Amino acid sequence: MPHYLVVATSGRAIAQGLRTLECSVTVVDGFADCDTRIAANECKKVKRSQFGLDQDSLLRAVQDLRSNASFDETSFDGIIYDAAIESNPELLDLIDIKPVLGNSRQVVEAVKNTEIFLSTLDQYSIPYPKTIFGSSSELCSDNDWLLKHPQGTGGIGVTQLHADTVVPENAYYQERLDGIVFSITFLSNIYDIFALGFNTLWTEALGETIPYAYAGAINEAKLEEDTKKVALNYANILAKEFKLIGLNSIDFIYANHSVYVLEINPRVPATYELYESKDGALIRQHIQACVNKTLPKAKSKTLLRAHAIVYAPSEIVISDAIAWPLWVADRPHADEVIKKFEPVCSIFAGAKNYAQVSEMIKERKRSILAALLAH
Repeated sequence: MPHYLVVATSGRAIAQGLRTLECSVTVVDGFADCDTRIAANECKKVKRSQFGLDQDSLLRAVQDLRSNASFDETSFDGIIYDAAIESNPELLDLIDIKPVLGNSRQVVEAVKNTEIFLSTLDQYSIPYPKTIFGSSSELCSDNDWLLKHPQGTGGIGVTQLHADTVVPENAYYQERLDGIVFSITFLSNIYDIFALGFNTLWTEALGETIPYAYAGAINEAKLEEDTKKVALNYANILAKEFKLIGLNSIDFIYANHSVYVLEINPRVPATYELYESKDGALIRQHIQACVNKTLPKAKSKTLLRAHAIVYAPSEIVISDAIAWPLWVADRPHADEVIKKFEPVCSIFAGAKNYAQVSEMIKERKRSILAALLAH
């Protein structure tokens, strides 16, 4: 039975996919929620940082695994990761588990290096929002610009620029565009990509400092076919140029009748489980792409799905009296204290069309928040 290490901000979805394949799974993540503990053979919770996981806490957890008499470097058949590593790719070397089932440290570093990334876009004449490094004195108007941190993931690290905004080191300014924010989820084998689908991305303001936190997605985007072809062409170019492998996604915005690239997510994306099947086919394909450089030959029918993150509107103590619906995942433990603006759980919905799924997600979010606040 293969045994994989999952290092993630939230490892539940990956762990569930691997267990469906009858793999053994050890998860080190920032929540160790009820569903992750059920899916994993072993689960260790570590401190979360601004953009992922606290490095010292993570490495101590891995060292604890190594101190186990039954563990050594050959105990795992690979490591799979999410955004927790994207924000700190050096962790791949520090954890030192091989093979890495995903992009290498070097690939992630290149993608997350803003100057390398933007120069690559320039090389292929791929549009992106106007970007400025250096002094904010060059900016025309506060309201037209965003401040972005290069380590940011999931909308964390993107803020609206104001006169009194504190600018972190290595941050940059990017023009704010109004349009449809979407992504492409795909598999890559370095040479080619296999597109799984287009997603409309949702954001939510978590106070004034985090106005664009990732709040969920639906695996459909209301875009013309020509627009999708343009975005898909950009994804092909970038995947080959950066030698992406396995599951990845690229975020775009459609504005002013043009497709602009926002960023590459060089790891298992949050939209992964919108495309996963009951038999774990997609996580298997991810492993095959990474190990054998193979991609699926045919696309299976994709069901219309959406997921959303429920954030706490105020501090919440989780009651053991809550009856969690079947459409909830990442359930916190009873008596756990969830701070304001922290993730509480995830919700899911599926229906016949975009409008139905969107409305179902909204209603389920209202329902679960009402239940949480009533106890």
